[in-house]
Amino acid sequence: MKIASIIVIIFAVVLLAVIAIRAQSSKTSNTSGAEKNSADPKEVYAGLRHLALTSSRSKLGLAPTSNQNEPWGVMMDWGLQKGTATIVAMSDGSASVYFSSGGGYLGGKGQEPIRIAAERAVNAAKLVQLPRSPVVDFPIPGQHEVSFYLLTDAGVFMFRTSEQELSSHEHPLRKLGDSMQEVITQYRLWDERRKSESE
Repeated sequence: MKIASIIVIIFAVVLLAVIAIRAQSSKTSNTSGAEKNSADPKEVYAGLRHLALTSSRSKLGLAPTSNQNEPWGVMMDWGLQKGTATIVAMSDGSASVYFSSGGGYLGGKGQEPIRIAAERAVNAAKLVQLPRSPVVDFPIPGQHEVSFYLLTDAGVFMFRTSEQELSSHEHPLRKLGDSMQEVITQYRLWDERRKSESE
């Protein structure tokens, strides 16, 4: 089974589990309301984000790196005007984009432009000098803030900056930020092609 399929299955299981728990609680509760009949997008988002930050390289079936500090994955949280966008790229070319308000894309490895963009993002992460210590807390960025999480066998390393600072060509994370934006762009282009083909 392909790694991308495994990742999509893991994300789907998390989503289905949240939906099943919410459906069960709505049956046993006397409280009525339409919101009880579907999964809360924020809960699904938090679950997917947590999974990306806490899964190990071996659990994801990714190839070993040359050393324990070499990134095999990268995640970017982008504080939008309403909520957060999270972009994940893995060394095998799988990539995901999801939003705290709901929706997104999972997998992507089967689409060559998305796979290439994800691989380039991880390669850009390898060029970033890591901080001294990994982190164990993963706060959501505020509006117009950007957080990067470099996923390694030694732990998760975090960088935080602002959109304005990141727009500078001299910023050390600029290339990584551009690479993660390219993942979003390739998903958007794929979605446009898919919609036009179905018309």
